[in-house]
Amino acid sequence: MRTKSLFYVCASITCLNALTSAAFSVAMLIGEPLMKTAAMYGVARSVPLALAALTATATRSYGGIVVLGLLLASVQACDAIVGWMLHDAGKTIGPLVLAVLTLVSVIVFLRKERSEVS
Repeated sequence: MRTKSLFYVCASITCLNALTSAAFSVAMLIGEPLMKTAAMYGVARSVPLALAALTATATRSYGGIVVLGLLLASVQACDAIVGWMLHDAGKTIGPLVLAVLTLVSVIVFLRKERSEVS
């Protein structure tokens, strides 16, 4: 697969990751009033990350997608840890799968990019 194609695969997974986080945060705003403050903090963090991922994709920023992919994989890994601590399989497996997909796409993209540079 060409580097350009791998970039778009990695960018798509990174954007999916960011948009998923943003959607859950925004959805929490509609939920219980006691959760509203926590939801606002979530939105304040996830929406800018989603916009940054979309911007990096639109500008074809290889470095931007790599950094955001690693950051968002870390966020999802932390979400999986929270789900595990809550003993909730859905809140563990979903974020873990998204973290692994994002991380694998970044690693494959970086390997391909580096092999073409050398």
